[in-house]
Amino acid sequence: MNKPQPLASRLAWLCGLGLVLVILYQGFTLGRVPAFPTDDDGAYAAAGYQIWQTGKPGVSGYKHVAGMGRDIYVLGHIGAAVQGVFMHFVGVNVVTALLPSFVVGIGVLVLVFLLGRNLWNAQTGLLAALLLGLAGVFFSAAHSARPDLLLTFFLLLAMWLVAPASPERITWRLLLAGIVMSLGGDVHPNGFLLAPLPWLFWLLLHKPTWRQFWRGTLLYAVGGLLGVVWWLARHYWPQPEDFRRQTALHGLATHGVKIFEHGLLGAIQAELQRYLNWFWHARGHRHLLEGLFVLASGALLLWKGSRAERAVVGVWLGLFLIAAALMSNSFGWYLIFAWPLFALWLARAASLVQPRWLAQSALALLVLAYVGNLALWQWKAQHEVSLQARLAELRQQVPADAPVFASAGLWFAFWDRDFTHEPYLPFRALEVKLLPATGPTGWEAEQQKLGWRYIVAYGNLQRALDPEFPLEQIIAVEPWRSRADEVRDARAFSLKRCSVVARWPNGDDTITLFQINDAPTQTAGTTQ
Repeated sequence: MNKPQPLASRLAWLCGLGLVLVILYQGFTLGRVPAFPTDDDGAYAAAGYQIWQTGKPGVSGYKHVAGMGRDIYVLGHIGAAVQGVFMHFVGVNVVTALLPSFVVGIGVLVLVFLLGRNLWNAQTGLLAALLLGLAGVFFSAAHSARPDLLLTFFLLLAMWLVAPASPERITWRLLLAGIVMSLGGDVHPNGFLLAPLPWLFWLLLHKPTWRQFWRGTLLYAVGGLLGVVWWLARHYWPQPEDFRRQTALHGLATHGVKIFEHGLLGAIQAELQRYLNWFWHARGHRHLLEGLFVLASGALLLWKGSRAERAVVGVWLGLFLIAAALMSNSFGWYLIFAWPLFALWLARAASLVQPRWLAQSALALLVLAYVGNLALWQWKAQHEVSLQARLAELRQQVPADAPVFASAGLWFAFWDRDFTHEPYLPFRALEVKLLPATGPTGWEAEQQKLGWRYIVAYGNLQRALDPEFPLEQIIAVEPWRSRADEVRDARAFSLKRCSVVARWPNGDDTITLFQINDAPTQTAGTTQ
């Protein structure tokens, strides 16, 4: 007669099965949920495609602005090459642009499992991977062409390298970890900002002696220096003058340094807001339960945990302070750097909570909340027509030889045509401000220069141009309240020069096709 299977083994099998189902669902929903890619997806996909054609991650839709159509120095070559690999070998569409993130996401889940196993046990690692795979932040990152998830992979790989080794046997692991993190800077510049975190993790986890500390730190720094040399060789030394001009347009001059602009308390408050935007300000506060569990788990690990638990919490604290001081963009995308740590918190805390039924009930409630959030996104997407399904129709509506200006996410429809990305106009405005000799600019001047015949828009660009959308509703909300002149200029150009050819109502993301006329016209439109 067989003995009953231990509870720990049954839970491990359940976590493993759940993880397989999560991965299958993630793959099934590529290009479907969400129905529309973001503008960033279009820009990063364009760079990923182009690096396989020219060796440089330019965005052709940015045209001649500071050379960004040929090469964008702040975009990493490693990140772009990974993101463009399937588009190059299989073909350009939304799915092939997102597929690398899905594959990288599987690698991230594997590394979370390995970290959890190394720090505690295999069951904790499996549970952490499952919770991360179900989290909305992870789902968004795995369905994006942005390189944030790939950078997260580099961060976790470096942490895994230093986790299992004692200070006496750390030599090659710290060197490799330093190389990995500095190469992460060629995935995205945030990689350089995150570089101290694996070193901090090693420090907190192993508490080395002074001799071990200085030796390990030196080796980590040498590894990091090798990656910096790689970055300079790829980005700066080939064209230093172009590099300096472009970074003046798209770098610290435009993004700033958060701690200098807001002060210490202001920077911390701004970074807290990044988390609150997810945990509290999301519609219906639907991620509040996740936030409460993360907060409670972190507190529990600090209270009852040993060195390993405190090291994981300490790494997040280091991430928070680095982001508060230096990550000026308030994008929620960067939350993916923290979520693997949160998943490890949650999984480890579940083994510390007593009685066991309380921990199991909390986990069941969290999993239900995660599944409910994914189901809500799935339901919303099912009531929309995905951009992937619209691509052929959009290409048919716009003549192949007609220059087109469009929302950046529509690069997937016009990638092989004379296509100008929406961010071209604000980039040009900034370029003229910094270098007046490159002017004039504006809708009229740029249309005459580039010869746009059609505009295809959704999202904010569609709302700014479409005469059926009340202008006051756009200007009433940020960030457009402080950029009202841009919105009014777009609407004035639309009323003067454009006629609506077609509209495709689609939930929150109606697509409007405009034809640009040679003479001022009265706007009329049809709806499809």
